[in-house]
Amino acid sequence: MDYCYHFVAPGAMTHKHSMGSSRTDSRLCTLDRQRQHPIWHRTLSPQTGTIMQNPASAHPTAIIGAGLAGLSAALSLTQRGMAVALFDKGRGPGGRLSTRRADGWRFDHGGQYLTVRDAGLRRVVDGLVADGHAAPWTGHIVRLTADGGVEPHPVERFVGVPGMNGIIQGLIARLPDAARPRFARRALSITGAPGDWHLRMEDGAVEGPFAAVIVAVPSPQAVDLLSPVAPALAMHAGEAVMAPCWALMLGFDQAALPAWDAAFIAGAGAEDRPLSWIAHDGAKPGRAGGASFVAHAAPDWSIRHLEDAADAVAAALLPAFRAATGISGDPALISAHRWRYALPTRPLSDGFLLDPALGIGACGDWCLEARAEAAFVSGARLAAAMGG
Repeated sequence: MDYCYHFVAPGAMTHKHSMGSSRTDSRLCTLDRQRQHPIWHRTLSPQTGTIMQNPASAHPTAIIGAGLAGLSAALSLTQRGMAVALFDKGRGPGGRLSTRRADGWRFDHGGQYLTVRDAGLRRVVDGLVADGHAAPWTGHIVRLTADGGVEPHPVERFVGVPGMNGIIQGLIARLPDAARPRFARRALSITGAPGDWHLRMEDGAVEGPFAAVIVAVPSPQAVDLLSPVAPALAMHAGEAVMAPCWALMLGFDQAALPAWDAAFIAGAGAEDRPLSWIAHDGAKPGRAGGASFVAHAAPDWSIRHLEDAADAVAAALLPAFRAATGISGDPALISAHRWRYALPTRPLSDGFLLDPALGIGACGDWCLEARAEAAFVSGARLAAAMGG
């Protein structure tokens, strides 16, 4: 499986969530199972007879979360002439496409690359490449089999430049100034009524009023925000399952590099085979070079060691890295980072969630499938349904 964040090995996450016939809430977007692709039902609001969001509204739409899904929704709405207010709890752009800097090293410790199958995303990525925010990654990427074999894994891939967060920065640059994210602004709750929503922030401030609200955060966080004001949406969001991932970052002053630039590792998850992915970050386009590596632990291993200290995790994963790469020297830098909500292991496959009567929706990869581009598609489709 070409999971674009690459927190897992290919084929490891193929389980799609199955919805029973009880999921018939007419306010929610659903999936045509027979056609195996989303059918985006434009449900009418019982109050207005139109899609809830009105481009002429005096109030903007609030978007909580400035990752791929939130930025995609913001781009789609602003292109329709609608105002948005975008909030993100992070200190800067990136989210799961962040780039970590430490002691002169740079690591794409979250999402490793982006695949592009959606036509709308293709146009955006072409623009990012033209602007220098992204580049094709044509490195030698393989799959390491359990019996010691090495198989090629050729898929068209793109990376951000000079780090994965370049993709996020490029998307932000396409927004009007007033719509660009406000970072270090964590929304704790949604209050108010349809057409007059407010956000209560972590610092005690209250933002608003907003005509509508889009929640573009991992599903467990979405449940917390939606439960008080949109319990039906929260219930459905709670059916999505997301797994953690421990990321190992290594920098070497000198190292005999492996024959490949990145590798999926089949059969990962056991204590003696914890890593599902290893990438030589320095070999990606637009990088300064150097022997910098990122390795991701498999979901099963990450779940078992979720609350372990980062130093202990780094020490536990290092032998598996050595075994896979053949690098025996001591790293000049070693660090581990825990992604508590790294990837959806049981996405909803709805595309997005929307209650048009409330003017509240949710989007993200967890609404569709375990691909980074699914987050972008989810945000764009939700914005289309809300914006008319």
